[in-house]
Amino acid sequence: MIPDWGTPDQRAKALPMVEAAYVVALARLPEGPAKAAGIVVGQGTAASMIAARKADGSPVAIKYTPGIEPGLWRPHPNPSPANPPIADPSLAAGNWPAILPQWAHVTPFTMATPWQFRLPGPPALASAEYARDYNEVKKVGGKSNTERTAEQTEIARFWYESSPQGWSRIAREVAAERGVDPWGVARLLALVNATIADGYVAGADTRYHYNFWRPVTAIRAGETDGNDATAADPTWESYLNTPPLPDYPSTHSVAGGAAAAVLAQFFGSNQVTVKMRCGPPFAGVTRSFNSFSQAAQENGDSRIYAGVHFRSAVQDGIKQGDQIGRRAFDLFLQTHKLAVR
Repeated sequence: MIPDWGTPDQRAKALPMVEAAYVVALARLPEGPAKAAGIVVGQGTAASMIAARKADGSPVAIKYTPGIEPGLWRPHPNPSPANPPIADPSLAAGNWPAILPQWAHVTPFTMATPWQFRLPGPPALASAEYARDYNEVKKVGGKSNTERTAEQTEIARFWYESSPQGWSRIAREVAAERGVDPWGVARLLALVNATIADGYVAGADTRYHYNFWRPVTAIRAGETDGNDATAADPTWESYLNTPPLPDYPSTHSVAGGAAAAVLAQFFGSNQVTVKMRCGPPFAGVTRSFNSFSQAAQENGDSRIYAGVHFRSAVQDGIKQGDQIGRRAFDLFLQTHKLAVR
């Protein structure tokens, strides 16, 4: 259910890796009735989830047409293997220049509707707020500029791995440090990943409602936005790859806001000491945090340093995620419903 930005071919190649990891994980457990019963429960649970999500709308093809007016999203101005004009060449006949537009209509896990927490929208192009966002990302998010500090570059790379991987790692490490039992860890990981999935749904609803352009398009076309405080740079390129979908909100930030809200409520405090290494594509970068909210904020900031989002998309995304996470924790998978009899 977690969205995958790769092509069907990339996903097909990943499946054997997942299966191999599963075999290795099972091999660590001693043979016996407990292991056999666990496999049966796991397979049954997976089958139930697949059946429940069979008609959730995630595979439904939706045609998306990009805008042509200032402020509206359109395909990357300089297509390359890293920035394709469409996400998957097999979709060319369907004219999908942006990926996963159908996620705006996917059945959520914990929200009442995809639009339950729809955001108010990005700032107007002629506003001072937009000029602030524009000039910030232009200054620190470019591929060839020298304004971004070494730490900001490190932050951009650290948080570039997928949200489910990064936030699940944080959850596991803090849970292990606090001595959380296996049932508690299972509940925590389920809540974290359900809210991240709903963050993608809510984010898609908002982003395809407003269809706001990305920095790489906006900065190259700055002379068309009607704002005297934004100077165009026709050759500007984001530091890291800009995904092919609209800017507002940053769903990376939504996911972080949701996960941080769940973690803070689960552990009874926002304060936590975490030192962690990230995974691919920039595996090995290490960062430390003193609170879940600090981690969520840095996670959002990383998208500005990477040059792929405006500040408003980040800040509003964190707020949207926080609403999703708080509601899910209050209403779903409560401990009295998990009692084993």
